[in-house]
Amino acid sequence: MAGPDAERGISTVVDVSMALLLITASVMLVGYYLASTADETPTAAGQEEVTGAAYSDDVDELSATRTAEVLGESTISVTYSLEAIRDEDEFTEPVVTNEHTYTRTDHGTPLGLLADAAVTNHRIGGESVLAYGEEYEAAVDWAIRDALLGAERNFYIVAEWEPYDGAAINGTATAGERPPADADVSSTTTTVSSGLSPIDEDRLEDDWRNADDRLDEWIDDTDAIADVDDPSDVPGLTGSDATSYVAAGTVIGEEIVTGFFPPESTQYALEDQGIAREHTVYHYTSMVDAIGDFSFRSADTHPPLARSDASAETANRNVLVGQEGGYDITDADALAAWIGADIPRAFADEFEAIGEQYDGDERDEQQLETVVEALSNDDVTITIQTWDE
Repeated sequence: MAGPDAERGISTVVDVSMALLLITASVMLVGYYLASTADETPTAAGQEEVTGAAYSDDVDELSATRTAEVLGESTISVTYSLEAIRDEDEFTEPVVTNEHTYTRTDHGTPLGLLADAAVTNHRIGGESVLAYGEEYEAAVDWAIRDALLGAERNFYIVAEWEPYDGAAINGTATAGERPPADADVSSTTTTVSSGLSPIDEDRLEDDWRNADDRLDEWIDDTDAIADVDDPSDVPGLTGSDATSYVAAGTVIGEEIVTGFFPPESTQYALEDQGIAREHTVYHYTSMVDAIGDFSFRSADTHPPLARSDASAETANRNVLVGQEGGYDITDADALAAWIGADIPRAFADEFEAIGEQYDGDERDEQQLETVVEALSNDDVTITIQTWDE
């Protein structure tokens, strides 16, 4: 489903009622560490230690940072059941099963697993893609609470993933409880790998600038589509900037699809007869349902998902740019075109301000720079808040 790092959590299904949290020895010391250092005051060489209320603000500022460091370096294991997926219409029972079919264990740092939960919780246009995302988030939440057991401070952690600022494809996961409105909160922000690869900025820039020429070449070369003589005839493309937006959507979407469905491991999964295959097919069909309405409903109607004709490469291409014989990057039901339509929405205010100052090629360059600077596919932003009762 996702790249090597993301497979630690993205490919999981959670049944919290059966979750068993296994905390390693290092994490058992977390609460003691935080409790024992909460009142410590750093001092410079040759200076006396400052104590009491005069230094309380500085201690507050350090608390969230200490928590982030410990949760980023410790290790936890979360064992859980996959039973919840069996209730989904898109899921089919695997041919081969045993007593361990629906049991899995994830290992990683607390912040790394919470980042996985954020990506697992990915939504497209506000629609959840994986039904078990919230349950996996809850299991990781309880694991982190257990890891911090004994700490003197309360905590709230928010992990957020989006491939670009304001994207309508995004995911969020939390741990702990929101701080009271009147709490004196210590806060820090860090980033953790999402497990997905970064967007190729150079390729995005090149494809954006040359989108019209490349679409013209594609139209000239195709004989399969009637009544398409220029870009304005292509369904799903509206406005003079649409080709650049969809070109950017293709580059961005390719890393998302490849991250969720790494070709090599996905190919093995599609050829399997066990849970790996049925879970992978479920993710494909759920993702396509959230994107649009083209024929990608099942292995029966979509050969690349059938075990006998399995092709992860073809399946990935169809999620990104549409079915074979479709409109390629302009297929309105494919992820590339979906992101292409989302870009002007996500950057509406920025693009409006740019339009008021620039026009022509300079306006296009300013828009391109804005999009490139907002790319964040490979990161999950994590904000940690701590406070006393």
